[in-house]
Amino acid sequence: MKSSLKIQSTKRNNHRHSIKYLSVLTILFTTMFAQPSQAQDEYPKSSFGIRGGVNLNSWTNEFPFYVYEGQELYPDSWKATTGFHAGVYVNVRLSELVAIEPGLLYTSKGTAMSAEAGGVSGEATVVSNYIDIPFLLRLYVADGFNLFLGPQMGYQLNSSYDIVVDGTTLISGEDISNDISELDFIAVLGMGYQFEGGFNINLSGELGLATVDGYDMLSTYNRTIRLSLGYSF
Repeated sequence: MKSSLKIQSTKRNNHRHSIKYLSVLTILFTTMFAQPSQAQDEYPKSSFGIRGGVNLNSWTNEFPFYVYEGQELYPDSWKATTGFHAGVYVNVRLSELVAIEPGLLYTSKGTAMSAEAGGVSGEATVVSNYIDIPFLLRLYVADGFNLFLGPQMGYQLNSSYDIVVDGTTLISGEDISNDISELDFIAVLGMGYQFEGGFNINLSGELGLATVDGYDMLSTYNRTIRLSLGYSF
């Protein structure tokens, strides 16, 4: 993947500082709210948990890919790809009905796209690995059933892509980390159920609010549907 523009080193350094600061704030908030209190005897205790599952991932809008030297294609169609996620969370109960839930997840995202032009048919698949830091508000509306929403920041670790032209693989696993934005800001909305004994299940939709284009020229965003199984200790 090519571009005539370069990402400035100061921009990338600022992004790295941002992810460090947010991680520290998440830990501080979690520690502060997770302190035991007498009032908590009236509702479920705060808990630490692990979570993992599968994602359906795609992008929206335009994003070019190259099938031959000098030939640029824009997707005629987008296809969802399957990824996975795994990580930890802290469920901090503020009342019987309300909890905040910061977390830390390793997530595999991306997209698949296809195009045809000038008698050439091309398909590209992108895989991007992120560290996601959600900070959710969870509302327990009936028994174990709950609704949740909140912001999430994603830090891109690495990205690669494959290109197949007329059935022949031309590129496999090429690194395009510099072409993908280092930071993603995401809105999360979902629902879940907390079973007795610690297990829980969650289904959420995630809307990326920052373009994945590392050169800030295109309005292309991550879209993710996430199904998770978790366990609270």
